[in-house]
Amino acid sequence: MNNVIAKLDDSYKILDNELLSKYTTYKVGGVAKYIIYPSSIEKLVELVKLLRENNIKFKVIGNGSNLIFSSKEYDGVIIKLNELNKVIYEDNIVTVEAGYSAIKLAIETANMGLSGLEFASGIPGAIGGLTYMNAGAYLSDMSRIVDEVTVLDKDNNVVTLKNEDMGFAYRRSICSEKEYIVLKVKLILEHGNKDEILALIDNRRNRRLNEQPLEYPSAGSVFRNPEGLYSGKLIEDLGLKGYSIGGATVSTKHANFIINENNATAEDIRELILYVKQRVKEEYGIDLICEQEFVNWE
Repeated sequence: MNNVIAKLDDSYKILDNELLSKYTTYKVGGVAKYIIYPSSIEKLVELVKLLRENNIKFKVIGNGSNLIFSSKEYDGVIIKLNELNKVIYEDNIVTVEAGYSAIKLAIETANMGLSGLEFASGIPGAIGGLTYMNAGAYLSDMSRIVDEVTVLDKDNNVVTLKNEDMGFAYRRSICSEKEYIVLKVKLILEHGNKDEILALIDNRRNRRLNEQPLEYPSAGSVFRNPEGLYSGKLIEDLGLKGYSIGGATVSTKHANFIINENNATAEDIRELILYVKQRVKEEYGIDLICEQEFVNWE
């Protein structure tokens, strides 16, 4: 692997033996052999092709806001998309690269009087990740605003998919099913009243501060909501608020949040997630689906 990485030119920022706890919102994870920042979409495609040709394990991440890395060494390459942050505004059409912050884009479009991204103003991920999993909140999600998505498929082809080709469903898309890498996204927003849009974002921010444990490391909602039900309510009704394993705790503010309250390990968090899932299955016969992705646990 070292010889392959040495072939990369100076346009790549390359870090070695980095703690993944610095790159995930749970603040857990082992050491990554390499973390590499491509400087452009073209360099990302070039890097992925090189890694695939040499059978080197890799994982593409944005803000690490939905990932739970184990404490083991990640003996491969973490591809970090921070530098894929170009955005083009053409009236109400926004073309944005995958590494762009969703919160930043939501605020920017709101200040331009463009509506549609208000739901993303509290999601600490990058646009590529939000599109990959069809992230949403407040009865909206990416499927409502995406026009086109440019992806890299498993055969290293760069392909542009229309909304109807994306297979959007609740917290998933064709990208998550076929392991496509999102490169850039074209969004169509609506013109609206700037003050009203900003007021809605501000109102929701205040609600999150009151209702969610934002003062602790977490990865947002742990489980998808079963149809017609709320995972948080099911967990709360079992009396699991405040339940801890190691340094991981079910939030007393919102039962569908697990927080890193006291120097939790990745293993603490995973064990607590599995415990809550088991309790809900035993009590209600409901098999909760975890929204968060476990990486490097095999």
